[in-house]
Amino acid sequence: MSPAPAGLSATEIASAVRSRNLRAVDAVASALARIERADPVLSAFIEVWEEEALRRAREVDARVDAGEWLPLAGVPIGVKGRRGLRTAGPLLAAGCVAVGATSVPGPGTPWQTWGLGRYGRTANPWRPDRTPGGSSAGSAAAVAAGLVPLATGSDGAGSVRIPAAWCGVVGLKTTNGHLPSTDRTGLMALGVLARSVADVAAYWDVMTGSGGG
Repeated sequence: MSPAPAGLSATEIASAVRSRNLRAVDAVASALARIERADPVLSAFIEVWEEEALRRAREVDARVDAGEWLPLAGVPIGVKGRRGLRTAGPLLAAGCVAVGATSVPGPGTPWQTWGLGRYGRTANPWRPDRTPGGSSAGSAAAVAAGLVPLATGSDGAGSVRIPAAWCGVVGLKTTNGHLPSTDRTGLMALGVLARSVADVAAYWDVMTGSGGG
């Protein structure tokens, strides 16, 4: 089976994995290879979890082989920051595989401007000399560059919407209170960045439990 092309959407990857035309481990390995090639310039990730991602992808393949229906089977995703996994549980249960933590602004950095990844300041994939926006900088950059089809974000004052606009992707800031948030102030809402409205809708269905199976 061939690796998942960079242009495949999240829903296309999931459909291919569920029909066994694509293995989750191949989709994830392909995303990891794209990150390895592009991230030294883009710096969209703080951390990349290669071994764990491949292990979880094999688990997804085993679940599919056992007949389990997973709405986002084998979809490689980025999660915002090192704490992003705390709110990604429904996505992982639906078959997504987190490949790494995306960049956010560093301490003392203007939080709506850029992220700070493994290789320095996060670049805008369209113009490396321009900022991707923030604070979900790495998530927007990774999606726009085709490293992953879907990446999580959070938004209190434009942190999903600004980088979505500046990187040319679709961003959703959910209405406050609709999804569980770890933000005690109640100002920050969960969100997502993707390249299509259909993928954003798939995220919403999984996170709210409203999707069919």
